[in-house]
Amino acid sequence: MQSHKFSLKYFAEDAGNVNAFAGNTFLHVFHSWIQRQAVPDHLLIDVADYHHVPDGPGTVLVSHEANLHLDHTEGRPGLLYVRKQPYADAEGPRDRLRATFRAALAACQLMEQEPSVEGRIRFSTGEIVLRVHDRLLAPNTPATFDEFKPDLEAVLSELYFGSDLAIEHRPSPEKLFEVRIKATQPPPVGELLHRISAAPVA
Repeated sequence: MQSHKFSLKYFAEDAGNVNAFAGNTFLHVFHSWIQRQAVPDHLLIDVADYHHVPDGPGTVLVSHEANLHLDHTEGRPGLLYVRKQPYADAEGPRDRLRATFRAALAACQLMEQEPSVEGRIRFSTGEIVLRVHDRLLAPNTPATFDEFKPDLEAVLSELYFGSDLAIEHRPSPEKLFEVRIKATQPPPVGELLHRISAAPVA
């Protein structure tokens, strides 16, 4: 897998809490992140609000490197990290995957610790949607999945050791390459972030 254009979504444990804070609260949070450049290794630029769109992209924090969404796709709110630029220090697919997991988990932790949402937002790590936004380098075919699966399993084993994992691929020529990952004994966000930060560079 040569593409760097990965996205990861972690779902909120309580959709009602995210919906309660939708709109102005998340706009305020993301603007405050821009003011203090709160996301390491990301140049935070702007915020866009689509929370009024049913099952839409929600509130979006735009950076040069990636976009962060409080996403409402499928009617299931969660934090979505969408990488746009290559990673300077991640050469192979496993390094790029690790870097994407690290960035997404760090953003989840930052939101969980945000004082203005009063600690009421938590993200489940037991289900993940991973997509590759690159139809040229990652067509949504079984062959792409077969190529990608060993690297994905290697990174997931670093994150979710001790937990049974299920990886589901949904091939479709009309859609982006996508896998859904479920874990039986998922650790909390902070533990996963610690594990992926300590993982070796491939």
